[in-house]
Amino acid sequence: MSPRVVLFGLDGATYTVLDDLVHRGVMPFLGEFMERSARRTLRSTIPPLTPPAWTTVVTGRSPGAHGVFNFLQFEGEDSPYLRIISSRSICTETIWSIVARHGLRAGSLNFVAHHPAPKIDGYVIPGWVPWRWVKQHSHPAELVDRLKGALPGFDVKELAMNFKEEEKAVAGSRLEDYEPWIDLHIRRERQWFEVMRYQMLHDPCELVGIVFDGVDKLQHLVWQFLDPKTSSGKQTPEFRRIQEKCWKYFSQIDDFLRETVNLVGSDGHVIIVSDHGFTGTTEVVYINTFLEQQGYLKWLPTAELELPESRELGEAHPYHLTHFDMPHTRAFASSASSNGIHIPIDGARGMSGVSRAGYTALQDEISDALLTQCADPETGDPLVTYVWKREDVFAGPHVNLAPSLTLALRDCGFFSVLRSDCIVRSRPVVMGCHHPDGVFLAHGPAVRPGVAEHPLALVDVAPTVLHLLSVPIPSEFEGRIPRDVLSDSWTAKAHELNPVAVRELAQPTESESIDVGEDKEGEAQILMRLRALGYIE
Repeated sequence: MSPRVVLFGLDGATYTVLDDLVHRGVMPFLGEFMERSARRTLRSTIPPLTPPAWTTVVTGRSPGAHGVFNFLQFEGEDSPYLRIISSRSICTETIWSIVARHGLRAGSLNFVAHHPAPKIDGYVIPGWVPWRWVKQHSHPAELVDRLKGALPGFDVKELAMNFKEEEKAVAGSRLEDYEPWIDLHIRRERQWFEVMRYQMLHDPCELVGIVFDGVDKLQHLVWQFLDPKTSSGKQTPEFRRIQEKCWKYFSQIDDFLRETVNLVGSDGHVIIVSDHGFTGTTEVVYINTFLEQQGYLKWLPTAELELPESRELGEAHPYHLTHFDMPHTRAFASSASSNGIHIPIDGARGMSGVSRAGYTALQDEISDALLTQCADPETGDPLVTYVWKREDVFAGPHVNLAPSLTLALRDCGFFSVLRSDCIVRSRPVVMGCHHPDGVFLAHGPAVRPGVAEHPLALVDVAPTVLHLLSVPIPSEFEGRIPRDVLSDSWTAKAHELNPVAVRELAQPTESESIDVGEDKEGEAQILMRLRALGYIE
């Protein structure tokens, strides 16, 4: 049995890079695939961040409904403690369990927030976990041992998060470290593809999903070598060597796509999806310093200033609230990647803060200050281009887990939460950062090839996948089937099947997951990895 749908995830993929690599001949099969596919821009979540975005892809729900907002978030509405997200953070059903309820099998590989693995008819190997967690967090329990015996060269340390190797390669982001770091991800993506190919041949499922997250990791650190605007022109031999190593990575992804399409055959569908796009960032905005200048935040004397020359990784940890003088702080940011500002409410999470009656007025006041006063000191241009209230973009049962305000910066970068003597500083080199516009390419017998200007949303992916499997679409889904992507016969079928209300969505419980322990060392490794990529400081 060949898969009827393969969700081919490219974390952070952007047409800016992919189109250029097709033009250069680095990804020839992708070029052929594009010509035969429906092509759309895929609009990410607010903010365009990996955990909420991929969770939206696999749940068909927005963060306010599925409950995932960041890599680190408050444990609950009343808890002052931050925790690394896990599968227990997802508060709605996923496409894996939905298809299983309808008698189909599913396989999920390298998706974030999938540990411990849900017990579905099929298999799950989670992403974003240290290597020694992989076996105990996967499903079925014997899966990793089976792969060890079946795949020559299988190395669970490289399949997962070999932090020791990553740390050596990215510490300080020196140019001489880039090549071994890219090689690491070339090997790692090969491991994931070998697992997918073996499972497709020996443990077939109707739905298979995989995420190749090296795309995101490379673009964060080597954007200058991939962006067509900065990678052309006069180049040093060292620049050219690193660039060609990046191309080798993407050429391998091209080979994986070719093999995947061949394995699926003419009756199946392959959907390429990215959780967000990418662009370059040239500056760092110190948002807590701005809040301090405006009188909304007070630091404790023990909070150190970040030094401009400090670029080493150091010891990673979430930015603790103990850096702030909380009784005299009315707004703060604790995590760089969320681009979110929290306004403490008096009595909530054991904090002092604004009264509930005055909360909305303070939201408006700080939002106005961000848009009008947070400016480039040299040009006067605004550094913040948009501010969203959580009630406006995260409506749902878990809205109170979201930051009070979420910002978009003028260069799409993540702000810094560290203490600084200025509110903006230029980066020494251009770095890659997330952009809201990602990639959607669908190919198969139900698809109408062609390019359309109007974008799709991440919530549209799940109903499309389920529809191609002839599985009824839960009424709670927030997305739609993009009917202009489908052929006329499948559009007619969509009218018959969608939307179809099904039973109440099952809420995840510990009995639906493999119940295994977690450890401090493993969590520390995840935190270090997040810091290496700029998600925490």
